[in-house]
Amino acid sequence: MDGVFASARRVVLREVEALLSRTDETEARALIDAVRAAERVFVLGTGRSKMAIDAFAMRLMHLGLTVHIAADATTPAIGAGDLLIACSGSGETPTVVCLARTAARTGARVAVVTGNRDSRLARDADLVVLLREYSQDYRPLASSQFVGTLFEQGAFLFFDCLVLVMEGSRPADADAMFARHTNLE
Repeated sequence: MDGVFASARRVVLREVEALLSRTDETEARALIDAVRAAERVFVLGTGRSKMAIDAFAMRLMHLGLTVHIAADATTPAIGAGDLLIACSGSGETPTVVCLARTAARTGARVAVVTGNRDSRLARDADLVVLLREYSQDYRPLASSQFVGTLFEQGAFLFFDCLVLVMEGSRPADADAMFARHTNLE
């Protein structure tokens, strides 16, 4: 029997697939290259975008990279050689814009994952990955989900795709990755 849950599941999966299929491969590859070139990676987001980028930070740590979540009490100073990855659907979240500008002033590179290429965050960035919620003629794509939900779902899965690419292109030792997983849970 096909109920309301099955119907909702199809909507969500269809919308996320459409969003991710519009992601530019060159932009995704550039972000992977920037992560690999960085001495340290810092991540930044608020709300549900923060949840997506924090999960990405955890996976980067599992891969053996030095990664910090911006604005945590133990986050060290950022500087030249470092990469800040900011995630914001609108690209206009005041805290995210302010902290990204601070990182840029220190000489860190700034990469942005956003749904808005014309945002302040994207305009100030060294690298932008657009998770397009807009068609080529800039009309908003229809989403049946609550405002921002599609971007956040797409960001979470986009970051998981990056990790999968990074795991596949350099030998990732599953035992070593698991050994890095927290034992304080």
